[in-house]
Amino acid sequence: MVEPDSLEGKIVALERNILNQPIKLPSSPFWDVFKKFGRDEALAMIVNVAGTASLDYLLSTSFSGALAPESRELALTIAGPIVEKAGFFPGHFKEAWETYKAAPLKERDPLSTYFKQAIKGGTKSLVQDIVVHDPLYMGMMYAGLQIYPQTPAWLLATTSFIAAVFAVAGLEIGTNELLYHRYKRALKKAGFGSESYLESRFLIDAEKDPQEVISSFVKHFDLPLVRRGKYHDRYFENTLPYYNNRTPVLRLRRRVIEDEGREVKSAQIVYTRASEIVSKEPEQFRYFPHQKDKIYFLLDQEMPGNIDEITNERAQRILKRAQGGEKYTEVHFERTLASDPSSLLVSVDQVQHQNPFYVLELKTFKDKRLLREAMRFVMNKFPVVQTTYRKFDLVGLQGA
Repeated sequence: MVEPDSLEGKIVALERNILNQPIKLPSSPFWDVFKKFGRDEALAMIVNVAGTASLDYLLSTSFSGALAPESRELALTIAGPIVEKAGFFPGHFKEAWETYKAAPLKERDPLSTYFKQAIKGGTKSLVQDIVVHDPLYMGMMYAGLQIYPQTPAWLLATTSFIAAVFAVAGLEIGTNELLYHRYKRALKKAGFGSESYLESRFLIDAEKDPQEVISSFVKHFDLPLVRRGKYHDRYFENTLPYYNNRTPVLRLRRRVIEDEGREVKSAQIVYTRASEIVSKEPEQFRYFPHQKDKIYFLLDQEMPGNIDEITNERAQRILKRAQGGEKYTEVHFERTLASDPSSLLVSVDQVQHQNPFYVLELKTFKDKRLLREAMRFVMNKFPVVQTTYRKFDLVGLQGA
């Protein structure tokens, strides 16, 4: 019988909170854009195809022979993009109304606030339609009429329409990726450093001694360095954009490396995106690492309590723009780690909170094969729960 107030009991309670959904993966950014833009375009497509078919019927009957073939093709090409504009906003207004009705009465904003958001969302899709979708659609539609003149106009319209939606989704994803890399370059020019790596995370049994876990990895993977440190993280609300479903955090970190008597202070913007390592061969386990991009500014000053206390004006200005409010969440943990900078880093973090718990983390620099091997070793040897939740998330879950 596990006592609920014991350390083991607290770990069990924490595990129960995440056992229902220990793995949380972001949806595909491509399909998110495709569904969002495609929903609006689908409504417009109904109007487009109906209008094109109606015009084709009208030109083939009432105006048969009255127009030159070139004029007929031009009319059919531009008809759809003109009439479809009526279909862009209904979906957004429907969502706005549903959100308005679902909001608690005391927290409900005026209906006009929700409708403004609906107009904003519909306008974005409309701009994408005019700037990208329409030119692609008209080009493909006109080419189809030239190359396959016997094909029904409604079929060409449908095919061209859907292909252009795919193109818009791909273009938005590519643009977001370029914006993300431009943002990182701008931070680098402002004096920020960066590192990127793959990371996996496990909740580990509270009865396990961190040194025992680390020793197993040192022996199995021939890791030379073992160190201990104390960490203090302060996470702030942020307004950072989600580039292609990467999740951002803004934090201040104080790290004390006990074995070296050294203190490292930094302000960090961290982007993570969880995914699954897919194996061609059948596997006993499934593997869900994060791709993590850590962008940091080293602080040569007393440890600040908030962004305003950062003495470097340029860094403070950049980080202040990213801050979304004064509220913050603190995470304290003690870390025992073994690492080979050229291959693998293994750490066991004891998070000091209302209900302490252990987190085992594995890190590699883009070596998925090695990471998968280390993850398999963990799941075979230790009682663990693999999770995509961060320590920051897990601290929040303890109050759930």
